[in-house]
Amino acid sequence: MSASSAPEETGLRVEQLRYASQGFQLGPVSFRLQNGEVLGVFGPNGAGKSTLLRLLAGLEPTAEGRIWLDGRQISGLPSHRRGVGMVFQDLALFPQLSVWDNLAYGPRAHRWPEAKVSARVEELLRDFRLEPLADRIPMNLSGGEQQRVALARALAPRPRLLLFDEPLSSADREIREALQRDIRDRVVADGLVAVYVTHDLDEGAALATRMAFLRDGRWVAEGPADQIRRSPRSRFVAEFLGFNVRSTGRGWVATDPSRTEVVPSGTPGSIPGVVREVRRDGELVHVSIALGEAASGGGILVNSLRWGADLAFRTSDVVGVRFREEIPLSDE
Repeated sequence: MSASSAPEETGLRVEQLRYASQGFQLGPVSFRLQNGEVLGVFGPNGAGKSTLLRLLAGLEPTAEGRIWLDGRQISGLPSHRRGVGMVFQDLALFPQLSVWDNLAYGPRAHRWPEAKVSARVEELLRDFRLEPLADRIPMNLSGGEQQRVALARALAPRPRLLLFDEPLSSADREIREALQRDIRDRVVADGLVAVYVTHDLDEGAALATRMAFLRDGRWVAEGPADQIRRSPRSRFVAEFLGFNVRSTGRGWVATDPSRTEVVPSGTPGSIPGVVREVRRDGELVHVSIALGEAASGGGILVNSLRWGADLAFRTSDVVGVRFREEIPLSDE
């Protein structure tokens, strides 16, 4: 067995991946995905999310590091030999080709026999509810239909790894939720691995079994989605997830908004603050409060959520804020 191969291994393994170009540096990035898992990669614009996808797809050369897919090292392989399917933000459908031919493009590029191409296309048309649209060209499809064609086309040559670059950013809620189910069901049913890049927490969290965060090219955190959502360890990740984050004499701490209470001023164990805004959102009440020095212009802003609460607080009221289950954070 060669050093670059581990036939018993399945899934995706990335080790110490680095990239540098025109002053931007990404990495080192290391993570492991088992079959059926989706890694949601989050971060602001310019953090390096799309660059990471391009490295995994073989569209950019890596400076350092290795990538294994099902025990096969693919780091040095060209894109078409990696077993990767990609869905872009702009979908990149071939405008002159019918839906049928868009789906057939990948298998034909891999030199499948035409009978096998036809069988695969018919299967995908059925699975993605595209049979009535087979002869149409992309410009004659709705946005949701184009999204389904792009996903089916990525799956057509039976890739082992799916890469998504914010493919649902322009879709409305109903379409987005339907496609999230399609993606999740396909990854699990076919035993694939997927990396899903987005800056939209709700969109990625609906799919991700694992979560990772990029900031200025740095791999800030990665781990099981439930664990990270429940207990972020980085200040950046906690703020991204909507936790209340504040500085204490012991360093930075985070509190889940549902565990942050707004109470009358002077309540034992509370910190004084001044209400800046009260806003209702269905059964939720959002209360923005300036704490401590923030009451006179400095400090930090706390966003507190109360489920089903009937708060009588008004702007400029002096209140108390009580934090429960504080999580210590690194200043990352």
